[in-house]
Amino acid sequence: MQSALDQFRISIGRVRDLIALHNSIKAQATGALDVSDILRASLVLAVSALDYYIHEVVTLGMIEIHCEQRPEPSPPANTTQSAFSRFQISLSAARQERIMATDIASWLENEIQQSYGSTFIQQSHTISSLIPVISNSIVNKLNNNVSWLENEIRETLSYKSFQQPDKIADAIRLISDKKLWDEVAVKICRPTRDIKQQMSLIVDRRNKIAHEADIDPTYNIGNRWYIDELLVNDAVDFIEQVVESIHQIL
Repeated sequence: MQSALDQFRISIGRVRDLIALHNSIKAQATGALDVSDILRASLVLAVSALDYYIHEVVTLGMIEIHCEQRPEPSPPANTTQSAFSRFQISLSAARQERIMATDIASWLENEIQQSYGSTFIQQSHTISSLIPVISNSIVNKLNNNVSWLENEIRETLSYKSFQQPDKIADAIRLISDKKLWDEVAVKICRPTRDIKQQMSLIVDRRNKIAHEADIDPTYNIGNRWYIDELLVNDAVDFIEQVVESIHQIL
């Protein structure tokens, strides 16, 4: 799942470059030139980096659970299944491993020949000596043949937005049973309520920019909500701190 964090860091680096560009242009231009939209774009991209990180880390985490490289989350209280177990996939995707199983004889012969050579196939073997060979081949096949599952997860999650605190927590429950925001609060040394409230305010401002042109309806036509470098830098620093904390928790 490290690749999800690496991509987030690259994205946040680009956001900081955009803020620096705003500051440079503002310092050289007259007050008549309004470059505040660069800051608005920066804020939208920062939240987008968070959203993408959650999508990626959950997708990769679910694949690791499927391949038994990561433990499945424990079921919540009063339930018998974890969020991971309740995740729905299409029947066409579910048939992929069945298709492999029905053709397992020819596949195994080909797999063993590639791994151990044709001479091995021609030799006589006891069942006990073949079991580890067959077991390893099947495990490798299952772990390497997960593209169908990845496609299913990405397709299902593509319709969802992971920006608001509750939505982020819902997503993380697919791969972890930890109380996300309480754990983040410990890492950041701030009350859970404050962290969730600040995240909500950042996302609400992002939504004003993305869906309402950041227009302040209480003033004249064309007036927008105030924005400056300090506000955006604080938001970017906070998002970065939250994501780094989430990754340590996971």
